[in-house]
Amino acid sequence: MRVLHLNTHSSGGSYEYATLLSTSSAAHGIESRVLCKNSPSPQTGRVLLDRVIRRAYVSFSTEPWHGTRRLLCPPGSEELKGVDVVHLHTVADWFDVPHWLDTLPAHIGIVISLHDMWHFSGGCFLYRGCDRYRASCSPCPILKSPFNRVLARDELRRKLQAYRNCRAQFVANCLWLAELAGRSPIVKASGGARVIPPGIDTTVFKPQDKNLCRNNLDLPADAFVIVTGGASLTDTNKNVPWLLEQLSRLPDREGLIVLAFGEGAVPVPQGLKVRFTGGIRDRRDLARLFAAADVFVSASLMETYGLTLVEAMACGTPVVAFRVGGIPEAAPDGQGAILCEPGDGAAFTEAIMKLRSSPELRDRLGTLARETAHTRNAASSFANAFAQLYRECVSLRENTKRKHPALTT
Repeated sequence: MRVLHLNTHSSGGSYEYATLLSTSSAAHGIESRVLCKNSPSPQTGRVLLDRVIRRAYVSFSTEPWHGTRRLLCPPGSEELKGVDVVHLHTVADWFDVPHWLDTLPAHIGIVISLHDMWHFSGGCFLYRGCDRYRASCSPCPILKSPFNRVLARDELRRKLQAYRNCRAQFVANCLWLAELAGRSPIVKASGGARVIPPGIDTTVFKPQDKNLCRNNLDLPADAFVIVTGGASLTDTNKNVPWLLEQLSRLPDREGLIVLAFGEGAVPVPQGLKVRFTGGIRDRRDLARLFAAADVFVSASLMETYGLTLVEAMACGTPVVAFRVGGIPEAAPDGQGAILCEPGDGAAFTEAIMKLRSSPELRDRLGTLARETAHTRNAASSFANAFAQLYRECVSLRENTKRKHPALTT
């Protein structure tokens, strides 16, 4: 069996997810690879016009929004040769997905991993309490007038038609996201979304000698080290400026060091020691950062799961985060994490102070965190669940071909 994974960028959480799944699937006799958007493209005119469309999307919206009408070239026939299943990940910033799906040979199965809301909405990514995606996505609250009554409605319609026709199989990281997706007509028409917890490489994300990791990072052995971060520190959803402001209010900041990884930088409150590491591409370097920490903290306002939290947990590092989205499933309260209500700065800092004052609590939560992540998110379990899904997709296509041969030509 051959599987082709598609992801716009060759970095970020969805890329790591796709890459690990592709590698781990080999144990099940599945040949697979990850294909990302090619850059630069020889079709300069098409690229420039697509860039204009992308900028228009930005100007039409007040929050991240992507339409499907793109001009960049999708994977061609040579990329699909011998492929049994196409697995879509984060592809919002690449090609015209609905149109491309309508042109695919009918024998190819389609699996879609939901890393955010884009696949089942009119173009938005994060859930902010708006349920208009359950009907028509109109009027859209993040699109400017008059586009708010037209664009999102059209995008939802195009996705519904294409995903329903290709009998796409949707997969969510957690029950929360599956239930959210299940309210969309797109996912309803495809039979709902199943839940497969994402895998992590537990040969990389595992407990390590804390003193050795700190020595490699030039960190004092007796410091209280807080780690935070993500792909971009300037992402408003990550809420990093608010987080640093809360940390600056901690008592006795002497001996406290904050390590922030990710692209970009944000203002640092006076009196708070923050070291910006920049983006970390090597997963082993990231694992050493987590292992050197006393606690990993996240102030994200919304996460569909929180894979970074799970990677920190797998290293035996307890987590403090908000009780939002899929985080309570990724980092259960009391089983490796302390969760607070969104925006509750007092509870957030209190949780960190508890961990700082009690090495025993850190050790207990760290042990539970490691056990939770290594049991639930092992790459072998992750790959096994998807191997079963791929087989079901191929079987479904074969049955359709036998019953309706005209539909597969």
